[in-house]
Amino acid sequence: MKLNTLRILLLIKTLCIVFFLPLKVGAEEISWFLTNKTDDNGRPIVTSDIFFSCSDKIYTMATLGNLKKGPNVITFDWIDPSGKQRETERHRFNHSGHRQQIWAWLTLHPPPRTIALRLFNPSYGMQEFIGIWNVEVSINGIKFGKKQFEILC
Repeated sequence: MKLNTLRILLLIKTLCIVFFLPLKVGAEEISWFLTNKTDDNGRPIVTSDIFFSCSDKIYTMATLGNLKKGPNVITFDWIDPSGKQRETERHRFNHSGHRQQIWAWLTLHPPPRTIALRLFNPSYGMQEFIGIWNVEVSINGIKFGKKQFEILC
């Protein structure tokens, strides 16, 4: 008796999901990478690097597809080794239905009045930046994932 009741409840739940939830035509597609290299036009290019220097400009390049047409927002959150969110970049864009590429970058700035000392020790004043970072990518408030990289000076 209990097994039949469980089967009936499962069937009702399945039918509710099939008939009452909206169907999604296509899932959002996103591919992205980290790099410190650009081509001759200043566009980030793929590398396999995950180790960067304190003086590097670190890019994340996202290729987007199958988004809803019209206005969208992509967010890049840069999180330092202590877990503190250091930078957030939001890009509002209109999606036309075609694949689009959007990128953001992180540049670390040394504290004021440390430039002379950094000539002798490049990591001087940059200790809080050294370690494993994360960059998280979200589209329209939905987190798509994160990538880790390491800063070494």
